[in-house]
Amino acid sequence: MEAGFFLIIRIIASAIFANIGSKRDIGGLWAFILCFLLGFIGWIIVLCSKKKDTPTFTDMTKGGIA
Repeated sequence: MEAGFFLIIRIIASAIFANIGSKRDIGGLWAFILCFLLGFIGWIIVLCSKKKDTPTFTDMTKGGIA
């Protein structure tokens, strides 16, 4: 009974982090797999992954003078 409860909680937490991972470079499927198999370490990996829609800025200064 306890093992089943633990498994359900782990699946729910992995699904939440899969949703977060789908908005990042790691992707939803990999986020789910890492969180399910590695637990807390998988959460850290997902949260450290770069976001997909992060704007990139170009330095527009001329001659290196800011």
